[in-house]
Amino acid sequence: MSRCATCLCTAPTTACDTRRALFASRVSHSLATVRSVARRQGVVLRPLAPGLLEAEGDDLPALVTEVAAALSSVESAEVRCLLTGATGSGPDLLVQALTAPSLAAAAARLRHADLVPLFADEEARFHAEYQPIVRMDDGGVVGHEALLRATGVDGARIMPDQLFPAAEEAGWTHVLDRVGRTTAIRDAGPWLAEDLLFINFVPTSIYRPEVCLQTTERAAEKAGLRLDQLVFEVTEGHVVDDVDHLARVFEHYRSRGCRVALDDLGSGWSSLALLVRLKPDIVKLERAIVQSLPEPAAVAVVSAVVDITHSYGGLVLAEGVETEEQARVARELGADLGQGWLWGRPVRPTTAVAAVPTRALPGTAPDPSWPDAAVALDPRAEQPQEPARPADRDLLARAVGLTGSSVVVVDALAPDMPIVYVNDAFAEVTGYPAEDSVGRNCRFLQGPETDRAALDELAAALRAGQPHRTTLLNVRRDGTTWWNELHLSPLRDAGGQVTHFVGFQHDVSDRVAAEEALRERAGTDPLTGTLNRTALLSELDRQVRSPGAGPVVLFVDLDGFKRVNDRFGHTVGDLALGAVADRLRSVVRGGDLLARLGGDEFVLVLGEVDVPADDDGPSSALAGALAAAHRVAADVERVLAVPVELPGGR
Repeated sequence: MSRCATCLCTAPTTACDTRRALFASRVSHSLATVRSVARRQGVVLRPLAPGLLEAEGDDLPALVTEVAAALSSVESAEVRCLLTGATGSGPDLLVQALTAPSLAAAAARLRHADLVPLFADEEARFHAEYQPIVRMDDGGVVGHEALLRATGVDGARIMPDQLFPAAEEAGWTHVLDRVGRTTAIRDAGPWLAEDLLFINFVPTSIYRPEVCLQTTERAAEKAGLRLDQLVFEVTEGHVVDDVDHLARVFEHYRSRGCRVALDDLGSGWSSLALLVRLKPDIVKLERAIVQSLPEPAAVAVVSAVVDITHSYGGLVLAEGVETEEQARVARELGADLGQGWLWGRPVRPTTAVAAVPTRALPGTAPDPSWPDAAVALDPRAEQPQEPARPADRDLLARAVGLTGSSVVVVDALAPDMPIVYVNDAFAEVTGYPAEDSVGRNCRFLQGPETDRAALDELAAALRAGQPHRTTLLNVRRDGTTWWNELHLSPLRDAGGQVTHFVGFQHDVSDRVAAEEALRERAGTDPLTGTLNRTALLSELDRQVRSPGAGPVVLFVDLDGFKRVNDRFGHTVGDLALGAVADRLRSVVRGGDLLARLGGDEFVLVLGEVDVPADDDGPSSALAGALAAAHRVAADVERVLAVPVELPGGR
C-alpha cells in the first residue's frame, strides 16, 4: 500500500491479543462505572496514578465493550482506552498512551475489526466503480465519478454506506479516505484517456494538504493521469466546521492544477454561504432537489445556485437525473453537466478503452479567482542566471499576448511606476490600446467612485513589495465602469530587489452584480419591494447604538385587512398591500426608511429630524422628533384615506 512516512494514514491499529488494558479519565464517576463493570466480570483493576486504571484479565475486549455500553456517549468520548502488549511503564507505554483512542473508538474498533484485513490488502480488497458525467446540451461524456467499493474476506460486497460509518466510529476515516482517493486513480488509469475523474474526499481527514495529499499525487503519476484531469469534490454530508481549512485544501488542489467541486449543494443557507466563500469550479446540485423538478421550490433553489455559480465562471452539475423531464428542466434552468441513471449507472470497467479525443467542458469561462496558468508567475522562483534568448522572449511575449486574462507590467524602479507592457486582453477590457497605456501610471483607470481605502491598501503593498489581491471599480475609455479583480505579484532580480510588478486583471462585474442582487434580495420584502423585517431590525439596531437621540419610528397597522383576504382572496389582498406600500413611499423623504414588518403591518423610520430654533438640549430634540412624527402620521392618514380600487372596479 502507498505510504506517507510515519503517517497515521498508512494503516489502522486495532486491539492486540493482550491481558492488559489502561483506562484514563478526568471524571470520577466515569472511572467508578469502569470499576463496577470490572467487578461484575471478575477483572482486577489497579490504580497507576490519579485518573488512570490498569486492568488485567483474559477477556479484556468484552470488558471494553461492556464499559462503553454502560457509559453515556459523552462519557465514552472523554475516557481514553489503551489495549496494549507493552509491559512495565517505560517509553513504549507512554508512546502508545499518547495515541490511545477514546473508549467509544476502542469499542468501535473491536466491533469493526473486519475492516483491518481489508486495509491490510487494499489493492485486492478495494476497487472503484464509475458513473458517467455528461454535457447537458448534447449528452457527450466529459468525466466519471469514482465510487468506492470493497470485497470482504468472505467475498461479500461492501458498500460505502457500510464502510464510512464504521470507519468514522473507529477513528479510521483518514485511512479509508486515503484509500478511496488512491483506489479511484489506480483503477481509472488504464482507461480514463482524456476524461475528467471526480473523486470524493472528507476534508477532516486531511491534516495538512501539502503533506497528506502527496499519496494522491504519487498515485496519479503512477497511473499516468495528469493532475488537471482530477476533480476533488467534498460532500455537504460531511459537516464543515472549519471553512478556512477547507479553503486551504481547495487552494492546494487548485495550485496543483486540479479542479474542486462542492457536492450535495442546494439545502439551506450554509450551502449558499459555502458556495459564495469557496467559489468551487463545479457545483453539484443535491439529488433530492434535482429529482423534485419541476416543482416551484426546487426550480427556485436551482435557479439561485445556477445564477451565483455562473456569475464567477463555475459550472453546475445536476446529480441524480433519472427522467427526461428532470434533464429538460435542469438544462433549461442553466445546468451545464448531468449525472444519473438516465445516462448510466456506476460500473466497474473490466477492460481498458481506446483513447478518445479530448472533450471540452461546456461554456468554460476563466475562473476570475485564479490567474491563467499560461501566465501565472511565481515571484519566489529563482531567476535565470543567463539572459533569455530573443526567441524565448518572443515566445513568452506571444504566449502572454494570447491569454484571455488581462495582463499589465509596471516598472517598480522608475518614478511613478509607469506601465511597460499590456497585452491585447487589457486593451479589450479597458478600451485603451498599448500606445495609450505604456508610460502611464495605472491610476488613469480609477474614477471618483473607486474605493479610496482599497487604493491605500494597494499602495501599501506596492511600497512593501508584497503580493496583493483586491477588487476595484475601474473606468473604461468610454466612461463605463467595471469591477476589476486584481492579482498583483512582485518580480525580483537575483539580489532580491523588486524590479517589476505583474498585475492579472479579471472583469468580475457579473459576479459583483450577482452578489449585490443576492444581498438586496435578502433584505427586501418580495411582495411590496420595501425592506423586510430582518433588514429593518438590523437598521434599528444600528441607529440605537449610534450617538444621538435615536430613531423616530412610526408603526402602521391596517385595520380590518383580514376581511379583504377572506372576501376577495389573498391574490387581491396582495395587490392591496402593494398599493398601500406605493402610497407610503409617496410620503417618506429621501432619508427615511419604509419596511413591511409582516402581514398588514408597516414601519417608517424617519431620517434627519429638525431641531427647534430655541434648542435647549434633549427636550428640544424630543419635541422636534414628536413634531416630525405627527407631520408624517398626518400624511400617512391622508394618503390611506383614499379607497384602494381592486380589480374589476371594486
